[in-house]
Parts: sequence; C-alpha cells; structure tokens
Amino acid sequence: MLLRTYIPQAPLSGFVDFFWYFEGYTSPYSQELTLPDGSIELVFNLSGGKINLIDRENKGLVRAYGSSVICGPHSKSFIIDTSVKSTVVGVHFKPGGVYPFLKMPVDEVHNIHVSLDALWGVQAHDMHEKLLLTKTVDDKFQQLEKSLIKLASQPLIQHPAVHFALNEFLRLPLKRPLSDVIGQMGISHRRFIQIFKEEVGLTPKLFCRLRRFQEVLNRIDQAKNVNWLDVAMACGYYDQMHFIKDFQAFSSLNPTDYFSRLDRHHNHVGILI
Repeated sequence: MLLRTYIPQAPLSGFVDFFWYFEGYTSPYSQELTLPDGSIELVFNLSGGKINLIDRENKGLVRAYGSSVICGPHSKSFIIDTSVKSTVVGVHFKPGGVYPFLKMPVDEVHNIHVSLDALWGVQAHDMHEKLLLTKTVDDKFQQLEKSLIKLASQPLIQHPAVHFALNEFLRLPLKRPLSDVIGQMGISHRRFIQIFKEEVGLTPKLFCRLRRFQEVLNRIDQAKNVNWLDVAMACGYYDQMHFIKDFQAFSSLNPTDYFSRLDRHHNHVGILI
C-alpha cells in the first residue's frame, strides 16, 4: 500500500489542505462507514473503474458516480464501497476553500456526491485524462496544481467575514458564543449566514457542531479508556445528553458502540455484510 500527501504552493495552499494519493489498499471490509467532518474532497479513480457509494435511502443499492466525483460537505455519515482495490488521487480542501473552483454555492452540494463530469464537463474529463497520463506521483500532484489554478473561476480570495469567522470557529473549543463572533462582522446576522453557507456549504452553527464532533474523535481515537463526561466537557458540550445526541446524529452510532469497534480508524468504520 502506498499513501502520499502533498501541500500545494501559494496561492492554492490558502484553499487546499493537501493533495493525496492512495494505491494498493485492500480493505478487510467490502464497505466502510465514513463519518462527516464538513470538508470537501475531489476524488479521481485512476484504476479505470467507477467510484461506488452505497445508497442507504434505497436498500443499500450501489450507485456509480463515474471516474471522478466531488464529495460535498457532509453533516451525516455515508457508506463507501471498498470491495475493489484501486488507485485514487484527491484534493482535500480547507473549509470554504472549494468555493472559487466550484462555480456554484457550496451548500448546493451539502450531503451529496456529484460526478465531476456533471459539474465541469470537458474540464473534468481533461483533468482525469492528464492524471492518467502522468507517470509519477509527484507529477500527478503537479498536474493537479496546474489544473486547479486553471479551473478557478474567480480570484483566490475569501470573503473577509468568512475568513474571520473560520479563524474563530477553528479554535477548539470555541471560546465565545457564536452570536459574539457574528456580532463583530459589521454585517447582519442573516447576511453572514447566507455568505457562510455559499462559501463553506454549512450554516455556522452546524459547522461548529461538526468541529466539536471531530475534536471528540481526535481525543478518543488513541485512548484505551474514556470518561465520556470529561470528553464532552473538554470539547465544549453543555452536558452529556447533547454530546450523545450530536454523536449519534453525525455518526449513526452511539459513542460507546463506536469506541468498542476494533475495525475503526479516524472517520472510518468497517462494515461486515
């Protein structure tokens, strides 16, 4: 198995966390539950097959999304098909980072996957073909960098209010009430929420809830024993009841069930069929 990551140069580095490349992974499970973190990814399958996801709303039907897909910002878990060994390359965006490239409000892809061909047409096809033609992993990363710069439909800048808010929200736990942060914007509460949804894909409140959930996962992933009340308080929950409610809403599992699973790794849980 080969896993590589790469942080692009400026100006992309202000919008992209990293590029990643995954080759030769064989999961012991045919499906994996993927937990939400509100992030957005582009995924390109370089093995010649389609990207398959499981439709939980339709009796577990396998849905094929072509050879490239955008995973919109999720606030609920979804299931990926891991039954076939594949080689994939992807882009993991920073919060709000995909907006200059998407050419549409980001909240329109909330909780969904969309084929890149449907979004970008021939540009998506060209990106995929060029990735197939490049030989080394480093060359693929360089090609992704060039393609994204070319794809940007507007200057690579973030709305000042969104930029300020994200800096505050990414401090965990959030030290001030959400209303205090929004009060410093100089724009109306309603207008800020609209802009934030357009660029990040989630409401500010939902984004902060997901950040707390991810902080919980970070704290327990390497732990041998867990005091759930201590974890809840450390991550900014008012009480254990709200913590459990959020955990179940985001993961489809209760905290104890998740922690007891030996088949888990960060944001992924194996599924036996």
